[in-house]
Amino acid sequence: MNAFVPYLAALHQQDLLQQAEIQRRVKLSTASHPSVPVWRRSLSGLLASIAGSLDPSVEVSRTTLPAGRGANVVPAC
Repeated sequence: MNAFVPYLAALHQQDLLQQAEIQRRVKLSTASHPSVPVWRRSLSGLLASIAGSLDPSVEVSRTTLPAGRGANVVPAC
């Protein structure tokens, strides 16, 4: 039984290394797509509405973007 312990430990270590590599790749793939946090989008909407209430001649245009990653999304024509 003791002969199998190093073998099982090596298999477990390989599994841990593979999981770490997968997590690293997932983190890198999601980090390459910058996104605007929700609080910044809502803050810009709040500031636009405040500006509209202070000066009614300024129109606040709201564009609906398709679900995606903010600045990287191209609006549909």
